[in-house]
Amino acid sequence: MAIKILVEPAIEPVTLLEAKSWLRLDSIDEDDLLTALIKTSRTRSETITNRAMITQTVQETFIRYSANGVIDFSFAPVQAINSVVKIAANGVETILAATDYFADMDNNRIKVNSLSGAVSFRIEYIAGYGLLSSDVPASLKTAILLQIAWLFEHRDEDKEFIPRSAQMLLASYGRIRL
Repeated sequence: MAIKILVEPAIEPVTLLEAKSWLRLDSIDEDDLLTALIKTSRTRSETITNRAMITQTVQETFIRYSANGVIDFSFAPVQAINSVVKIAANGVETILAATDYFADMDNNRIKVNSLSGAVSFRIEYIAGYGLLSSDVPASLKTAILLQIAWLFEHRDEDKEFIPRSAQMLLASYGRIRL
């Protein structure tokens, strides 16, 4: 599976002002650093939870899919499906009509009606809680702020570490596959 973000979020779920307030900073000296930490913390949170915070366009190529044609998207919540392309072994691509698959938006997946000749699928979709920072659940925003604070205070240490309090908030958003 290959994932590509075609259209990045227009804004971040946490503003620079919110991050500065959380850190109790008044100066503009660290604004560039904080802006980078906001994006880093958002992308880390998205990777951990498999959730897009702010609306973005995602393209995924699926080489493996279930025998019954169900394809689970990597990012939730899915807002819309832009296109589904079936790719045959000889490289011929066929754009599927909306009637050729069932979109299960509640469970962030589709079921393709006909798998004949398909080797892989390339799907473009829109995912995220919404266009505004206020659309993102408060607990996810808090997890991002906790990561920003840790990264800001420990900038010379292990960048892979995520504070336990942030891990706990993010864990409740993880998706379980059955």
